[in-house]
Amino acid sequence: MILIIGGAYQGKLDFAREKFDIKYDDVFFCSQEDIRIDFNRKIIANIDKFIFAMIKNNKDPIFYIKANIDKFKDKIITCEDISCGIVPIDYEMRIFRENIGHCLSIISKNSDKVVRLFCGIPMELK
Repeated sequence: MILIIGGAYQGKLDFAREKFDIKYDDVFFCSQEDIRIDFNRKIIANIDKFIFAMIKNNKDPIFYIKANIDKFKDKIITCEDISCGIVPIDYEMRIFRENIGHCLSIISKNSDKVVRLFCGIPMELK
């Protein structure tokens, strides 16, 4: 498992596709409306949107990630890093931010490699 994190528009998906020679057809794009993941694809892009969808649907994304961690083992996962900045006043957005942190902790502990992209520059954290 490889986790690629970074802010919005930092080139996470382009980096993953180029670095690991992945075709566009082999990318699953998570949605804020859908609480399913297609594990038949090599890249799971924007898992942060999946986490948001889970919260909106009163599902526990932390439990889901833990219960399905084996399905992620051979995947490349991208996630927008929302840990910086001001803590949101809105309750749902605070819960979202907290859940992203917990889920990324689980994923990163189980990842072979963790890369942070900043201004398109990769920094290997693990």
